Amino acid sequence: MNDWLMCDITSLLIFITLIVSNLTKNRVKGRTNSLYLSLLIVSCTTITFRIIYQLIQRYCVYSTSSVFALKLFIYLYLISRCYIYAVGLLFIFSSTGILPVFYRNDTYKIIMILIFNVPVLYILMDCIKHILFTVDKSMNITIQAPIIIVNVSIVLMLFFGFIMILMYRKILKKTQIAYSISLFPLNGLLYIFQSFFPHVQIEMFVLAITCYLAFATIQRPELLVNPETLAQSYFAFENELNKAMKIGVPVKVIFIKITNYRNINMYIGIDRFNELLKKITVFLNELSRKKKLRALPYYLNDYVFALPTENQTDIALDKVVDSLERYFSQVFILDGVRINIDTRICVIRAPEDVSNYEYFLYLSKSFYKILEPNGKTQWFRDYVNDRDFIIRNNIDKILDRAINENLFEIYYQPIYSVKEKKYVGAEALVRLNDPEYGDIPPALFVNYAERTNKIYIIGDFVLENVCKFIGSDEGRALDLESIEVNMSFAQCFEKDLVVKIRDWLDKYHIAPEQLRLQITENAASINPLIVEKNINILNRMGIKFSLDDYGTGFSNIKKLLTLPFDIVKINKEFIDEIEDPLNETLVLDTIHMLKALNKKILLEGIETEYRAEQFVDLKCRNDNACDYLQGFYFSKPLPQSEFVKFLKK
Repeated sequence: MNDWLMCDITSLLIFITLIVSNLTKNRVKGRTNSLYLSLLIVSCTTITFRIIYQLIQRYCVYSTSSVFALKLFIYLYLISRCYIYAVGLLFIFSSTGILPVFYRNDTYKIIMILIFNVPVLYILMDCIKHILFTVDKSMNITIQAPIIIVNVSIVLMLFFGFIMILMYRKILKKTQIAYSISLFPLNGLLYIFQSFFPHVQIEMFVLAITCYLAFATIQRPELLVNPETLAQSYFAFENELNKAMKIGVPVKVIFIKITNYRNINMYIGIDRFNELLKKITVFLNELSRKKKLRALPYYLNDYVFALPTENQTDIALDKVVDSLERYFSQVFILDGVRINIDTRICVIRAPEDVSNYEYFLYLSKSFYKILEPNGKTQWFRDYVNDRDFIIRNNIDKILDRAINENLFEIYYQPIYSVKEKKYVGAEALVRLNDPEYGDIPPALFVNYAERTNKIYIIGDFVLENVCKFIGSDEGRALDLESIEVNMSFAQCFEKDLVVKIRDWLDKYHIAPEQLRLQITENAASINPLIVEKNINILNRMGIKFSLDDYGTGFSNIKKLLTLPFDIVKINKEFIDEIEDPLNETLVLDTIHMLKALNKKILLEGIETEYRAEQFVDLKCRNDNACDYLQGFYFSKPLPQSEFVKFLKK
């Protein structure tokens, strides 16, 4: 047995080892792994054919049957050898992410089919013409010149793959570029060398080493599979998504978030929960197979699964989603324990909904946080053009720009005195007009600012500018009793609040009673010690306080008695109840109760003449039941200059 035959046998053992390892230890699934396994099997088959014909050549005497067997296995070897390079090429395309581009481009497919079929047909024709090789009576094989056609075709196949990789190199990682670009020239040179020196049998050994390197650098099962769920890993999801979006392959991903994971973990423990996650992975694999999604489930950590799809219509995906909803609505039984799984499901498409890779990744981690829950599967397409949604997802950038470029503006809404029949004050309201997104509703940016330190910057801006306006010649000329400023719950327990307000009062030379602070019911209930301390100190300085949005919070009567609120502002939603006879008594009794506590009442949201007259005429103990009215019937919030003009009329 010569050294080259031993080299082939060694190569065969390497291929068998890789196949066994792939089937028993490698839990990576999908098209790429199927192609890799096919490459190993075809390579193993090819080298088996070559070992067999070499054994026949060396140990069989010349006869018709032995020559027939020798030629048969040579032909099988030559044909399967062509298959090696075809399958290997598809494997490289799949592992680098350009296989969908190949499938969608008819020109690429025609080139591949032609390059592959020419040598195969030529080999089959040789069964009749016998021009590729001859066998003499000593069982020696002589390669004939026409075999160059087979060799050139395979070199062209390698060259085609090399060009494809160069065309789409931007989507590859450095290791993949190094592996892929070096693979084709080296194998091409090796193949040419083998053609000129056929007695040097190292081709299959080099191929075995190449397949091993592919397993080590491209397959990487420890990185591609999540060990807890046996689904594809987040690392694999990032790679596949990045490749698809870079080459423009349409992607539709179904995301599934288990929202009650904490309760399940506490109930059954993390080990049994992982078993449940594995069952979910099995179901998603089966669903993908039945619905022909051509995809595998990914586990993105934090109890989020992703199920990418290819070439699926939205209607087809609706059916997939229906199957998911039915599956997760069932009661799961694990070791006799009944478990309910709550989920949020969302479908995101690229490039229709999202064209940016980083933003798609961001959504994969946070879709369940930024989309309002509605109990149904959500399609990101329903939100992508929604202005409020767009603003919410860019609010951090919007607020940073507003702070840096001083884009905030203060509007004033007049407050009407029922008794004096004139405007005696105003409420200061912050507004934001962004150069890119236009007017930003306060409900969107204030709520977000309250969850960050930005609310302190905005709050300080409003307080100081209101003080500045009150102390200006223009503000003094209006002769208003006071201007009200809304205090966020975060500002209420700011430790240096008193110091800052005292400094602004001194700086702009205004009396404390000219500034009125509004605090909501909820804010008055948060961190009460600091809040009450700040309120009481400011009140002793002469600053008055209003309790805002009464009737929408907990309505704690104790707060009305213990904190120095002299005005209670009743929310529009509460007074609208007066139209219902069943609630009229509640509304009127609330007003009478507040009057009995010597509180002045300001009604917000007065939008019609009928509503204004209704409360102007309302009496309590022979006096006006309501002291102040505010709303669009009198005036909408106005910029400072327009507010001044309005009051001067």
